[in-house]
Amino acid sequence: MATVTATNIATTRKHRSQGASAKRRALARLSIAVALIAAGAVLLPNSLAMALSDSQPLLAARIAPWNARVATAAAGAIGGDPRQQETRSLVRTALNRDLTDPAGIELRAADLAASGHPAEAARLFALSDRLSRRSLPTRLWLIQAAVDRGVVAGALRNFDLALRTSNEAPTILFPVLAKASADPRITVPFAQLLDRPSDWRLMYFEWALANDPDLHSLAAVTMRMRDRRLIEQNHLDERLIEGLVTNEEFDQALRLKQHFDPRPIAPIADPHFANPSALYPFGWSLVSNGSIGAERSIGAAGPVLAYRAASSGSGQVAAQLLMLKPGAYRLATRTAAPGRGTPPLWTISCGGAGEAMLAQLEQPLGAGAQAATRLVVPAGCPAQWLVLQLRPYADSEGQSGAIEWVSVAPFK
Repeated sequence: MATVTATNIATTRKHRSQGASAKRRALARLSIAVALIAAGAVLLPNSLAMALSDSQPLLAARIAPWNARVATAAAGAIGGDPRQQETRSLVRTALNRDLTDPAGIELRAADLAASGHPAEAARLFALSDRLSRRSLPTRLWLIQAAVDRGVVAGALRNFDLALRTSNEAPTILFPVLAKASADPRITVPFAQLLDRPSDWRLMYFEWALANDPDLHSLAAVTMRMRDRRLIEQNHLDERLIEGLVTNEEFDQALRLKQHFDPRPIAPIADPHFANPSALYPFGWSLVSNGSIGAERSIGAAGPVLAYRAASSGSGQVAAQLLMLKPGAYRLATRTAAPGRGTPPLWTISCGGAGEAMLAQLEQPLGAGAQAATRLVVPAGCPAQWLVLQLRPYADSEGQSGAIEWVSVAPFK
């Protein structure tokens, strides 16, 4: 029989220890592999579901039914009545996973509101408001709730928050604001809101000037604002006045003009063509292009309106809006320097519907020559266009001339 020595025992123990360590390492590797497989079973579908949540939210919810965000997106994508069973099931799934998800809370609140539980809906929308200021559906609900209670300040505060935090808000809320501003009770609070610096207030003016058919209310709000720098630096007053005139809101255009420029308005602004600060439409609009034109210039005796036209060139070269009250007037003019060509024609016509012609007066061509005519402004003619027209002239050298002044005064 072999003798068991201490060396043999030590060697045997060493081999057993090494074998046990190898088994432990193998088990550890197996555990890691199982864990990775288990994680992959969750993480891979979860990643795929998140990638699909915007484009195919219902498919994403089937891939990762445990994901609260995906479930909420799917519920929102169903649309329609929030009381639908599929929508309710997805919302329940979302809230079971995450009780602080504003989108899920909003859908549940909408379900309660539609089911005749306004108090419970209000509490959930208030919770959503506390959780996130960036949720547009919550803002919209809070706006409507404030409007229903007649709380103007609350409605405008939520308008402001929505427009500051959501890129989608302007498309939805700008038309609502424009319509609401027609209410005189909104004028002052809305003006105060527009006085506060924000990224959206200039956007609102740009949108309204391009899209709002009723600029009367915007003009009223603008006149109550204190931030003149915003208005004048962006020429919002000038553009708004032009828009009002285009809409034939002549009286409101004049009020807005006088609010920013309180100087008394004369029958004709800048009759001697010496003051370019008088802006259209209550000042001269002068045309200048390759074939015809008119511009302020200096003649032998002072400022003049110089006009020109190439051969056969014709058309309007000067115009401004007058605000003459009904009555009789005298239109007169004086030539500064000898003219060449067909005598230009001054006309005055009503600015309202029909644009009835009130007067025509030829500009004489002789230096120092004057001409005048009488006109009557009837009732129902709130504003008038004074226009200088160049008429066709066939000579190859074209036509030119200079006008010293033009005036309109009550006829005596």
